[in-house]
Amino acid sequence: MAEDVHEQVINFPGLSSEETALENLDLRSDDIARHRRISLPYFIIWISLMAFGFVMMFSASFGESFVNSSSYVNVIDDEEVLEELPEALQKEVVADATATAARQLRLSIIGSLIAIALALLIPFRQLLRPGLREIAYFSITILLIYTAIRGITSQGAQRWVIIGPIQFQSSELAKIGVVYYLASYFNERQQQRKYSPALAAPWDKKEESDLKKKHKETYRDFTRPFIRIFLWIILVVVQPHLSGAIILTVLATLMFFMGNIPIRSWIRGAVFHVIPILLIGLILVSLLFPILYDTSMPDFISERFAHSQKRMELFKDRDSVDADGRRQIEQAEIAFGVGGLTGVGLGRSSQKLNWLAEAHNDFIFPIIGEELGLIGTLLVMLMFIIFLICGFAVAARASSLAARNIAAGFTFLIVFQAFLNMAVATSLIPATGISLPFFSAGGTANVIFAAAAAMVLCVSKTGVRRNPDLVRVLDQGRTRKID
Repeated sequence: MAEDVHEQVINFPGLSSEETALENLDLRSDDIARHRRISLPYFIIWISLMAFGFVMMFSASFGESFVNSSSYVNVIDDEEVLEELPEALQKEVVADATATAARQLRLSIIGSLIAIALALLIPFRQLLRPGLREIAYFSITILLIYTAIRGITSQGAQRWVIIGPIQFQSSELAKIGVVYYLASYFNERQQQRKYSPALAAPWDKKEESDLKKKHKETYRDFTRPFIRIFLWIILVVVQPHLSGAIILTVLATLMFFMGNIPIRSWIRGAVFHVIPILLIGLILVSLLFPILYDTSMPDFISERFAHSQKRMELFKDRDSVDADGRRQIEQAEIAFGVGGLTGVGLGRSSQKLNWLAEAHNDFIFPIIGEELGLIGTLLVMLMFIIFLICGFAVAARASSLAARNIAAGFTFLIVFQAFLNMAVATSLIPATGISLPFFSAGGTANVIFAAAAAMVLCVSKTGVRRNPDLVRVLDQGRTRKID
């Protein structure tokens, strides 16, 4: 009977046939049964964040939405009667204070429903196909290159791409792309290191020197993924989008540390591959830069990142910046101060009425502080902490390296960006152009974050739970075998 149960276990979906081979399977009590349902705690906290975020975004946006959508129309259609009216009474203002919120609601609902459907219907192992990973990588690379060449410029940055009616930042796709690509790639490399030597046919093995084999393994383990992701970071930096590049760098670093890369590959890759490549690239760029741009590299960098320098000066010394330059952060502090402990009430913020710029977007957190007070801001932070705990719990129960890294990576991305946004709003770090996930305006951004949450839900279906009866049967089988 123990053998029958053992056979049932190794045939459960979620693991490859090599991973579940009888001689390689180390059964633990937590690995004996699998459940096919998504994580309910993670799902609830995600939906709660989206609902709370929509309410606050609507509250922060209705003033600006009213102004942006306003237009003048004739009070009556009869031209003769219209001409008899005083000029001041001939037209009336027509506006929609819900325009921004309605667009966000439509995109968020559509994106969330699609994400939930994919999480429920698609087996996680199908997402790990190498072909799908390569398609995702090259698609995002093309979008980043297109953004650098033909992207839409706003506020001195060329970050946006328009495809039909949809406008979005390609760097947002790169954030979820770096987690997905590296998690899938490192999982494949782990399987290759573990099983390829044993599965290869004798006539497929070519005689190679030990040094060549080591460098080939190092290239596959470390150098190749490093170069690919480094290209994304460079393409995001030149937009310029320093905050996006910082998030990509932190995410990539996290994924590399969780990728089970052998230490020898880390050392050889950094010393013999990456550092020489970066030095050669830097020298070539320095030599070719004056020819291509008719200016020196330091002057180009100084001009390109002037806004970042201004933000650093503001952070270090506010008095060194004019009143317009420090208005944003000062109005945010006023919003927090006015809100106090309990706030002035939902919808009653005055800072959102053209005092605090981007009140419905990057600086929505001060509006929460003004309307809901310290209690409201702490509630938002608590919800993101619960979201982090639920996501990491899914990662801890994941059935494979890729599943664990995807769940942990996407959860960390959302929470890390959220606390970066809060740190900017409270003057803890220099101002950056990053939104508050699920709260800031931007329907496409919420669709992207919904896709990330859906991947975590998809991972949760591969989680494991203890089955006491099977544990008892297997333990009895092992005891009889030992006797």
